[in-house]
Amino acid sequence: MQVVLLAAGLGSRLGALTKDIPKALVAVAGKPLMFHALEFAARLRPAQVLVVGGYGFFQVARALEQGQSSNPALAALPIELVENTSFRDGNLISLMAARPRLSDGFLLLNVDHIYRPSIAEVVAPDAADVTAFIDTDRNLGADDMKVERRPDGRIRRIAKTLTKFDAGYVGMTRVPFSALPRYWQTADAALAEEGRAIHVERVLGRLAEGDAAPLCRDISGHGWLEVDTADERAAAERALLAPPFMNS
Repeated sequence: MQVVLLAAGLGSRLGALTKDIPKALVAVAGKPLMFHALEFAARLRPAQVLVVGGYGFFQVARALEQGQSSNPALAALPIELVENTSFRDGNLISLMAARPRLSDGFLLLNVDHIYRPSIAEVVAPDAADVTAFIDTDRNLGADDMKVERRPDGRIRRIAKTLTKFDAGYVGMTRVPFSALPRYWQTADAALAEEGRAIHVERVLGRLAEGDAAPLCRDISGHGWLEVDTADERAAAERALLAPPFMNS
């Protein structure tokens, strides 16, 4: 399995925190968001991690070099940095920048999500089809990605604007090798018909309209953190400095 880490964004909602650095390098509990994501990826023992940078690309490159020389968890991780020069478009464009280097099934991660180590045990097992990771723990707000599941557990609909839903998307998608052609075909159609501003979740949404809707895999009960705003960054810092969070 390969891992794709989307790390190209500006992080404008973080305000002054991203005045001089990209979102990927915003520190939480003394560590850049990118390193939290890579340490989680390392637990999955991937064949390769493709980090897609964009805004502040050379800063990200320097940080990766320093991290692999000083952080034991990253030292042996096979990382390749990919540049998305169109980082102001939707993040589906970042995934497409990594596409030529993807030769296996992959796990898609966002750089602004921090997952408990125990979640790796839920993610690691093989996926039979395109699989979205969800939870049912949170009270979802206007900016959260919501999921309505079918009776068989597959996705019926996924969008931030849903008024009827029974789960939330947690920012991870697993695409097995056997599903790659269908996934890419759907991504191509989404870009052609909806434009370059769309995000990767639209691929899940369009797949849900077909005969083989994405599966769901539930990480409820584990807990994870999202860092989109300065307030969320402060809350994540408090959580990470409480030892039980990263020890479970």
